[in-house]
This record gives sequence, C-alpha cells and structure tokens, in this order.
Amino acid sequence: MKYFFCTLAVLTTLFTHAQNPGSFEDVLPAFEAYSELPREVAFVHLNKSVYIKGEGIGFKAYVLDKDTKKRSLETKNFYCTVTDSLGKVVKQQLIRIENGVGSGVIRLDSTFTTGTYHFRGFTNWMRNFSEPNYFEQVLTVLDPEKTEEIAPVETELSVDAQFLPESGHALVGVNTNFGAIIKDDKGFGFPFLEGEIVSDDGDVVTGFKLNAFGIGRFLLIPEQGKDYYAVFRIANKDFRIPIGYIEPQGVTCTLKDLRDKLGLILNARFNNKWQKDQDFMLSIHNGDSIKAIDISFRDNPKVVKVFPKSDLYPGVNVITLFDASGTPVLERLYFNHEGIVIHEATAPEINFAADSVRVSFSVEGLDPKYWNSLSVSVLPERTEAQESHHNLPSYTLLNPYVRGPVEKASYYFSNITPRKIYELDNLLITQGWSSYQWNTVRNKPPKYLFDFEKGLTYKVTFNEKRTNEYFISPTLYNDSEFVTVGEEQKFFSRDNFFPINDEKLGVAAIDKNGTWYPPRVFVQFKPSFVPNLGLNEVSLLGNRENRILKEAEETTAFEGFYEVQMLDEVLLLEESKKKRIEKIRNKAIGRVEFFEDNDWRRNMWLSTYLSSRGYIVNDNSGTFSIVARTPNSLNNARPAIFLDGVLLTDFSVLYRFSMDIVDYIEINPSGVGEGIRGGGGVIRIVTDPSKLQRNGLGGESLVDYDIPLTFSYDKRFYNPIYNNPSGEFFNSFGAIDWHPNVVLDTEGKGEFSFLNYGLPAVKLFIEGIVNDREFVTDVVEVKIQ
Repeated sequence: MKYFFCTLAVLTTLFTHAQNPGSFEDVLPAFEAYSELPREVAFVHLNKSVYIKGEGIGFKAYVLDKDTKKRSLETKNFYCTVTDSLGKVVKQQLIRIENGVGSGVIRLDSTFTTGTYHFRGFTNWMRNFSEPNYFEQVLTVLDPEKTEEIAPVETELSVDAQFLPESGHALVGVNTNFGAIIKDDKGFGFPFLEGEIVSDDGDVVTGFKLNAFGIGRFLLIPEQGKDYYAVFRIANKDFRIPIGYIEPQGVTCTLKDLRDKLGLILNARFNNKWQKDQDFMLSIHNGDSIKAIDISFRDNPKVVKVFPKSDLYPGVNVITLFDASGTPVLERLYFNHEGIVIHEATAPEINFAADSVRVSFSVEGLDPKYWNSLSVSVLPERTEAQESHHNLPSYTLLNPYVRGPVEKASYYFSNITPRKIYELDNLLITQGWSSYQWNTVRNKPPKYLFDFEKGLTYKVTFNEKRTNEYFISPTLYNDSEFVTVGEEQKFFSRDNFFPINDEKLGVAAIDKNGTWYPPRVFVQFKPSFVPNLGLNEVSLLGNRENRILKEAEETTAFEGFYEVQMLDEVLLLEESKKKRIEKIRNKAIGRVEFFEDNDWRRNMWLSTYLSSRGYIVNDNSGTFSIVARTPNSLNNARPAIFLDGVLLTDFSVLYRFSMDIVDYIEINPSGVGEGIRGGGGVIRIVTDPSKLQRNGLGGESLVDYDIPLTFSYDKRFYNPIYNNPSGEFFNSFGAIDWHPNVVLDTEGKGEFSFLNYGLPAVKLFIEGIVNDREFVTDVVEVKIQ
C-alpha cells in the first residue's frame, strides 16, 4: 500500500479557489469565528461520591484554559451548587479561585436525606458557550435513619446494545471496524461479555469480546444483500440484535495507528459521476484550532493520508469530512497521547506521631520553577464510597469533546498502557459524533454576554451628597480605603472585592473638618446571587446502587459533633493567629506590637500610645500633628504613616483615633525604605476588621451594608465521630481525611497527616497539576499495619 505523507504545512493550507454559497469553504472562517473566544474547563476533585448524612463534601476546583491546559488566571469566582433529584438547589457556594484552584467544604446537614444529588461547578465565563465545559457529578447520600429507602430492588433485565461502524458508515464490500457497546438501563456496561456476529443465513462471520465496561470492536466486510446480527447471552437470556448502518454508497473512514504517525484510509462508493467528481474537505480540530486539506475521489475510490502525530493536536482530534455543499459526511474522534504528560505518585513513606499517621510521597520529573498544586482524599482500603467516573485528565482532556457519559473514564488516563490506549480508541469509535455540532459552529457562534469575574463589584450611589470624602472599612482580603470623588460625581465603584461569609461593607462620610458621619448612599453588589448556568443538560452516569448494611443505623454519633468542631476551629484559629504574628514580625523592618482584646492599651487614644513611642503628638481642637523627638533628617521630622496599607497625606483621620480597633502597629524609627519622607520614621497602623465592624470608626459614623453574596471561607475538613471505625460500614462508606492544598517542594515531595483509625491500610486518591500543565492522578494503597 502506498502512503502519502501530509505535513503541517499542507494541513493548514487554506483554499484559494472561488467560493460557492453553502460550500465547505465556509467551514474554516465559521470555525475561526466560533472558537475566537477562549474557553475554560473545570474539574472538581470531590473527596468521595457516596456520603453519609452529617459528613462534609470536601472539594477542590481546578479551572484550566481549555486549549493550553494551563491553569486559568482570568477567573476568580467559581460557583458550586448541590441540587436534589427534582433539580432544586439545596446548597450553593461562591469559591475564590487563586492561580486556577480553589477549595471548600459543604456540610450535609438536616437539609439532606437518603437519595441522589448533583454537584455542579462553573464559572460565569462558561455561560457564553454551549459546550459542556463545566463540572457535574452525581452524589449519593445515605441517611442512617432512612437506609431502607434505597435498598436494591429486583428489576427486569434491560439491555442497550449498539454496534456502530467507525466514523458512522459501513459500505458493502469494504472492511469496516465496528465499535460494540452493551449497557444496562442505568448506562453501565456488561463486563467481559462475549458474542458472535452472524449473517441472516446463520453463518458465524466473526466474534467480539468486551472489556470491563462493556466496550469492544470487531471487523466486518458486509456482503451485498445480507443482514447481520450480534448474538450474545446475559443472565441466561439470549439476545439477537441487528447490525445496521450498512449502506450501498457513501464514504467510510478507518484510522491506523502507525506508532509516531496516524494513517487515515477513506473509501468511497458512488452511484453517479457527479458524486464521484465533487470536491471534499478533510478537517482536524481540537475545539480551538483547525487544519484542513482537499480530498478527491476522482482518480481512486480509496484515499490514504498519513499524518505525523507531532502535527496533530495533543489530546482529542476531531476529524471531519465535508462534501462540496459543506455538509459533514463523517466524523471520527482520535486521542493523540503525544504531548500529554500524566504523572503518578511514588510509593509513600509513613511515620507515626501520637494518634496520627504522617505520609510523604513524591512526583518524579518535577521542575521546581513551575507552579504545582495537588489534592488528596484519604479513604479506607476497602472503600465503596469513591465511584467517580472521572479524574482530572479524563474530565479536562476527554469529557468536553464527547456527547455521552463515559463509564470510569479515569481508567483510560491512569497507569496508561498500550492496552488502555487501544481500549480508549474503541470507546471513541462508539461515541460517534463529537460534542461540537457543526450547525451550531456555522450558524450560532457564541456571544460575549458574560464576563470573567474577578471578585465582586460594588457601586455606591449618593442619595444625598454633602462631601467628596468617604471611607471604606477593611475586610479580611481588602484593605480600607479613603475615596475622593469629583464635585459632579454621582457614584463611585470598586472591583476585585472579596468579602467572605458574614462580612459587610462599611461606609463612612468625612466632612471638610475631618468629622465622620453616616453617609446617605445606596449600595449595589454584582454578582448578587449564584446565576443559573443556563446550558443544555448533559446526561450523567450515577453511582452503582450501593449495598446498605445493618450497621448503617449506628454509623455515626452526631450529637455534640458540631460543638467539637467549633472547639477545634477555635484551637485552629489560635494556632493560625500565632503563625500569622510570627510571619508579620519576620517581614517587618521595625518593631511590631499586637493588641489583644484584653490589652489595657486599647483604652488609649492613638496619640497617647505614639507619645510613649518617641513622638511628639498634638491631638487637640480637631487636628492631629506628629513629629519624631529624634528625627533622621533635619529637614523632615514628620513620620510617614500608613493606615491599612494606605499612605496618609492628611492626618485628620487620626484625630481621636481609638486604639480599640487596632490589630497591630509597626514602628520603624529609622525610616528605611521610605527615603526622604521617612525622616521621622515610618508608622504602619493595621486595624482589625472584626473590631472595626463591632465598635465602629468614629462612633456610629460607619454604616454597614449587607452583602447578598459572599465568598465561602476555605474551612478545615472535619469528620463526624464514627461509632465503629473498624466496622464494615465505615470501611465501605466512611472518610478518613481530605487535604485540598498539598504543594510539592523543590524536590517534588509532598506531605500530610491523618488520624490513625487503626485500619490495616488506606487508599490515597491523588489529583493535581505540576510543571504548569502536566497532570498528576493516582490511587495509592498505603499499608499502616
């Protein structure tokens, strides 16, 4: 057989001959318009997929650029919703995304009961597109008091068997690959099923054997005038399913994997000369970029093209043949592993400390100059609670390109072998057309309706304006701000606002004399609610029906659990405070003093405190002035003063400034780092947002405005107290720990710890990104005893 090599230069050739209305030449510019806007794709690593009421859903969101597979740096807002079987939203959260990742915990409280729920995660930007770039997964919740509701029920055997020719067409007399997929009524394949293909005269033509997920392939050369059937047996029941899609004319496509090249064989059968003489176009795209070449069957009904895999796109390649009118004739999906890097974890090492197990593991091939982030779920060795069908690479590399759900897609993207590569190609044969609908591509390009969101935006509109000076109180992630507006200005607004939980926006007005008073303003926030994704629903595979054990009724002890959790959070907060104080003092140039709630100095004015720290302060008659007793400069004894990171040019705001709202003060008498303006030293005053909100700045001048939608704080993951952590129910459905933010050091090593439940072994479910765009996915068993 003679092969014609087609290089990248040929593939990207555009067509220069005259365009006809409704021709394939419209496809390329239409695709370019359709793919002009960049896409994001999201994956959410859930700590498991089967939960006990009272537990928490620990999750970490990975938001990637769909084309480059690097983390998206555009989006900061990530919406998470949990809906029940009727589509009603039961829980929702707004999560902050930093460097493409963010995490959270959703507690399965009294709102939940035994049943099926859907977890969905998306960004505002994803709402511009019809492709399934968002994340969605089915969850099962077990209520120990209502386990009888989901006891397995015997149902009549239902079989969905499909036998699909490669690229969607089979021609009489042409050797054709058929993908075989046989599933039950829930969408799960019948594993390792074997069958035969017989003709209508009873002859056995060939046989087939399916993999663990009910997928396989077989070769068939259909003969004129014959019908074919697949015969197989399930649960002592015989099936005879007709093989359709056999046509007398048309075009078929067969792919041949030639190691570092991909062979493409096109066979055509036409009944008239017009069909034979028409021009065709073959395109290859990945959703972002497209390449194309001319195809003609005038001289030979068989056309063979060979492409170096280096000229294909890493990941899914959508291969489509168009006829002269621009109608897609056939389509074939191919996954190119070249350029895709998926790492595994090395064998972990463990150490014991008190009642905890310390685990360390490595990822080989790590380049320390690149960003990395991983998440790890720790579950019992015999767990049945992790039934997710996807991992990070399968959801971002495969899922956006296929129309139907894929059972255990993660199988094809972990511990990859030649056998798994072959099985993935069988899967793609059975998928048929890609998720990209050419009618939509050509006629309905996406519209830019929804922005990349980077925090909240607030708009302060003046109902009555008596001043041009305003003060905005600080929050945990936003500094305080003094705002000066123009005389004719009717409002001011700010972006990149990141309030968390119950934080409020505090606004005060300041008159010309420096007096603070309550403003008369109207405040609006955007976004103010979790939006509706508004895209077509995609079909999902749920979890297999779980066996419910008698121990379920005595699974957990929730009484007092939340009190214990609150105590732990208090202790955790104290530990965080100590680390924060140490970090601030290590970075400071001058001396830093913190002011706890019971500090007697909180009853002072700021002027009194600074007078005891080497400054001469005048705090009378509505004015505040300050000079250093021993300045560094003869020309300037006035210190540079920063309030919550803002350099003050007017000290009137410090008049009668109460110490009861101060978190800490750093005094640097030398003025190092501030040049000539630091002649009197540098004073940095940082207020405590919680005290500022509670006590108010300037009495009742600061008005708090409720924020309808805030970011959820990344809480620590807690487990309830399991009554019997050595019992069968805990080993099947319990959770041990969840670590959403594991960062590898420069040697590629990561560490974390978990409570020692006395189990002989545990499993680690690891997901993440290293080297900026390479994946880590692994399931590792760790022996404890």
